[in-house]
Amino acid sequence: MLAVSGLSAGYAGQTVVADLSFQIDSTEILAIIGPSGVGKSTLIKAILGLIPSSGSILLNDQPLAAKTHTLAFVPQDYGLLPWQTVRKNVQLGVQVKQHHRLTPAQTTHVDQLIEQLGLVSVANQYPGSISGGQQQRVALARAFAMQPDLLLLDEAFSALDLGLKTKAQLLFLDQWAKAPMSTVIVTHDLQEALTLSDQLLVMTPGHAQLRPNPLAAIDRAQRPNSSALFAAEATLSQEVTQWQN
Repeated sequence: MLAVSGLSAGYAGQTVVADLSFQIDSTEILAIIGPSGVGKSTLIKAILGLIPSSGSILLNDQPLAAKTHTLAFVPQDYGLLPWQTVRKNVQLGVQVKQHHRLTPAQTTHVDQLIEQLGLVSVANQYPGSISGGQQQRVALARAFAMQPDLLLLDEAFSALDLGLKTKAQLLFLDQWAKAPMSTVIVTHDLQEALTLSDQLLVMTPGHAQLRPNPLAAIDRAQRPNSSALFAAEATLSQEVTQWQN
């Protein structure tokens, strides 16, 4: 479980996120939504310990720290190393965490992820020679290969066109369902938030509200085709607009 209490963070003496509290279970996905500039990415950086912050961040009842927890992060640009092959990029997170070669079981897991995410044909290629959709899947495979305690995605699907985005989201959900973990997804796409999450953290300037996903009772894989998705999106959009004003 991820528990954030009284978190404040910012840059150059300016507070961007103030006194924010929320928690998500170890088998839940939280989607953080809101317009640009309200602190969504700042919150992710604070959780990762990349910027100074105050307050409490606990993961599985212990202070969150890279030394004691395995954290996986998928940024908007995917963060792939251009001089490493697809396979090496997928392996990288595990190798860096453990400071040694992969065990046979870990190698098998990597091979399974590469196959399940449709990357076998490009496993020996470099990121610059594959498509954006394939790069995104490599980043997801690397994250899942780490078997993290906490998974964070910052606009990880935003660079994909609609068709690829839907496919990538379903592949993500398929992998996540095999090994659920506390997951935080930053997005500006309300449909994406409603499709993937259990809870929503809606952020607007000076305001943040945690609320259950109104589609939580619908299987995630069925949500993109549900008529309830569009009604929920319209309602949520109106509420966000009201809070901004």
